[in-house]
Amino acid sequence: MQAERLDDGAFLISCRMDSTPDDVQSSLLDINTLLQGEEIAPPPDSTWELVVAEVLNNIVEHAYQDRAGGDILLRLRFGHERLTVEFTDFGLPMPSGVAPDGALANVDVPVEELPEGGFGWFLIRSLSEDLTYCHDGGRNLLTLAISLAPKGAHGTSS
Repeated sequence: MQAERLDDGAFLISCRMDSTPDDVQSSLLDINTLLQGEEIAPPPDSTWELVVAEVLNNIVEHAYQDRAGGDILLRLRFGHERLTVEFTDFGLPMPSGVAPDGALANVDVPVEELPEGGFGWFLIRSLSEDLTYCHDGGRNLLTLAISLAPKGAHGTSS
C-alpha cells in the first residue's frame, strides 16, 4: 500500500489486493489506518467506504467469481470535498460491457419473496457520481467520485 500527499493537498492511496473477501476487508482496514490523523480524512458520516467496499465485493464475486488469485488495483484520491476512486481488475467483463443501471430491486412483495441481491448497484449509483466503466484488453476499469462535503453543506469554491 502506498500513500502520498499531492501538491494540491490531496491524499492519494494506491494498493493491490487479492480477489478474496478477507483481502478486501484487510485493505479497507489499512486504508482507514492511513487516514487516521490526516487533515484531509473524510468526515465520519461519509459513505465512501460503503461504496468502495460494495464495488470491491462485486469484483470479487462477479469478475473473479469468488476465486482467489486475481489482482484488484485500487487508487483513491481524497480531496477536500471529493474522493475519486479508480478500480482496476483483470476478471470477467460486466455483462453487455456496461455497468448495471442500479435500478432498485422490487421490495413490494411478500417477505418470503424478497430478493437476496439487487441492491448493490442501486447503492453505488445513489452515493456516487461520474461513474464510468470500460473493458479494454482484458482489463476492467471503473471510476467514480464520492462527495466528501459534510451532510447539508453546499458547494464551496476550491
